[in-house]
Amino acid sequence: MDVGIDSNDCTVYSVGIGDDWSFDEDISKYGCNVYSFDPTIGLVDFKYSERIWFYNIGLYDDNIDNLVSGTQHWKVRSLSFIRKMLHHEKKCIDILKIDIEFGEHYIFHQLIKSDILKDIKIVAFELHLSEIEMLDHKENTLRIYLAIKTAFELNRFKLWHWHENKVMAGVNPTLRLNWIELYWINMRYID
Repeated sequence: MDVGIDSNDCTVYSVGIGDDWSFDEDISKYGCNVYSFDPTIGLVDFKYSERIWFYNIGLYDDNIDNLVSGTQHWKVRSLSFIRKMLHHEKKCIDILKIDIEFGEHYIFHQLIKSDILKDIKIVAFELHLSEIEMLDHKENTLRIYLAIKTAFELNRFKLWHWHENKVMAGVNPTLRLNWIELYWINMRYID
């Protein structure tokens, strides 16, 4: 993971908290400033700790104030908008962690179009395969595969680690490979 992350000047975006702040807390102990996002947990914007700021917005491919998902209504923004909102346009994002329960399928094209990936050192996300394996989503499987491949390989990322989500595999062992956690590293930042 040695991609020149300076503990004195480290920026992390953590998208999708749920009720688990462990990643955010651990990476802040390293010295990183962590910006956490999740519109699904009913919290208002606040400073969680000395190095963690929380925002009641979600990540999406567009900026929508009232995205309807079932009975929920969420405020969502593109990564480019979030970066600008935080005045980080000239800052590198050291780590982008995404766990947005099937929402990752909607953001890859925006990441490609915005050219923001060149400014991110590490991307870690959970990919939910069960959504794209369903028969009525067949056409999305190829689109999502091409988006991931394009977004990461053309932006000089290499997949350096992946594993199944052990918690979800325990919940439903027959679908254990439907929740895959992927870790991509931007080779531009490797010495």
